[in-house]
Amino acid sequence: MKHKLFLFLAVASLALVGCQKEITPSPGCFTVSKTKQVKFAPGNLQVTCTINPQTNQKEYIYNFAANQWDYLGSANTGINNPFDLFGWGTGNNPDLNDPADSAYATFSDWGNNTIIGPDGKPTSGWRSLSYEEWNYVINERPNAARLRCAAQVNGVSGMLLLPDTWSLGEVRHAFSNSYTDTVFVLNDPNNTDWQKFEAAGAVFLPAAGVRDGNRVQGRGLFGRYWTSTPNLLGCSFYFGFMNPYEYRTPFRHLGFAVRLAKDQ
Repeated sequence: MKHKLFLFLAVASLALVGCQKEITPSPGCFTVSKTKQVKFAPGNLQVTCTINPQTNQKEYIYNFAANQWDYLGSANTGINNPFDLFGWGTGNNPDLNDPADSAYATFSDWGNNTIIGPDGKPTSGWRSLSYEEWNYVINERPNAARLRCAAQVNGVSGMLLLPDTWSLGEVRHAFSNSYTDTVFVLNDPNNTDWQKFEAAGAVFLPAAGVRDGNRVQGRGLFGRYWTSTPNLLGCSFYFGFMNPYEYRTPFRHLGFAVRLAKDQ
């Protein structure tokens, strides 16, 4: 299953029409099926593992990255604290680092946990998107191709997703399969461009790379984000961008990023 990513440069004014829903930290509404909209979390999921001194048991603190472009990269080596690349379905055991893919047979959603928001307050109601929902928002929603592009934000490479009701001016596009080609750049010195985009509901997914055991590779080169969808052949689906354009893997032990969403 492969997908070609088209790059779009928006060069005119931007406007967002509110979807009249409760505002979450990321205000844009994204259609993920013919009947459902979501709002994305304001950053990738991060987890810190602690040991309760009274019970000597592990306890996990779940939080969102402070900025949408943040990822921890080499901090995931050996799954140090905090970490943000997880094996598939490890919502109840996020620091699992077993090389056997059979250890990841059951999906536990990371969104089932209480997650600390950027304001320090606990939040709930988050969930992982299915493969079908990721595919819908990327490829099938109205004007899908005009609402996504490779981008750099604050010097970090990744993918920019624009909400459903984004109004674009003049657009030019070209096919690309690597970040070495022209992408939409939002890294001005004062970061004012990104602030405008983010306030209007734009979502940025950093190319956080992949963890394999205690080795992290591909930082800044590609992004892999887990979905909740398993496969009958023992594979699991993920949403990936840049090379290679693949969407399922038998290697559930690999550490991918997680961006949760909330139903509207």
